[in-house]
Amino acid sequence: MTDDRTSSKARHATVIVGVDGSEDGLRAARFAAGSAIRRDADLVVLHAVDDAAVAGAWGVVYDPTALQDAGQVVVDDAIHVATGRGMDPDRISGEVVLGNPAAILADRSADAQLVVVGRRATSGLERMFVGSTSVAVAGMSAAPVVVISRASTPDPTGGKKCVAVAVGPQSEGTAAVSFGFAEAESRGCKLLAVTVPGTDSKKVHDEAFKRLNEVVKPRANEHPDVEVETRVLSGEPVDALVDLSGNVDLLVIGMKKHPILGWTAGGVSRGIMAHAQSPLAICH
Repeated sequence: MTDDRTSSKARHATVIVGVDGSEDGLRAARFAAGSAIRRDADLVVLHAVDDAAVAGAWGVVYDPTALQDAGQVVVDDAIHVATGRGMDPDRISGEVVLGNPAAILADRSADAQLVVVGRRATSGLERMFVGSTSVAVAGMSAAPVVVISRASTPDPTGGKKCVAVAVGPQSEGTAAVSFGFAEAESRGCKLLAVTVPGTDSKKVHDEAFKRLNEVVKPRANEHPDVEVETRVLSGEPVDALVDLSGNVDLLVIGMKKHPILGWTAGGVSRGIMAHAQSPLAICH
């Protein structure tokens, strides 16, 4: 089922938000609307109903029309949030589809500048596993993915005037750094580039700082209007970056490609996804 309000418009850029009827999904819709406005992009509100899971859970034949009708309510609620954020209604489309949510979002991401999803896991044991959809989308998406939780980020972002990007000690960080600069420039804020070597040795810190600046400098030259700070953080990567996330409007990280499994969220990525206190952008 498709809301065709923008079907006659030629699209130049698209932000996709996956919604599921939860408060985290609505928070994602609000964030996505702000991202679309800054990018002068259209917003696609997508609700995917996993019909295989429904059939398996109920053990009965279901009515696809009923599922789509219920899903349209979810989409309409998210569109209402997006327009309340200031998004032009004529640049929003809504869609309800049957299928695996992560697979559908990953497929649609090929034509998007950004994908935004909510993080439903908020406390306790749940946080050890984050959300299966969030992790899967982050690994499969062709576009950068922002994961946001209403519990950790209930209020509008932007007040801290800082986007942070983390560069791994052995990573080029190209995609994450480029995204971080573009995001900081669109927001008119500072970019803080950090690395966490995982040891407090002064020699290691000095080497990490030098390498970080080598990675950042070419992108800084491409964005001369963005104020940049580089910093080496002490401690374990997950703890240091989660602490940092509480002081920024957006934290950007890269995801490594496994030689066999492809793009997957490793222990550090999963730990940050589970506990980040700000929206988290994942690039690869």
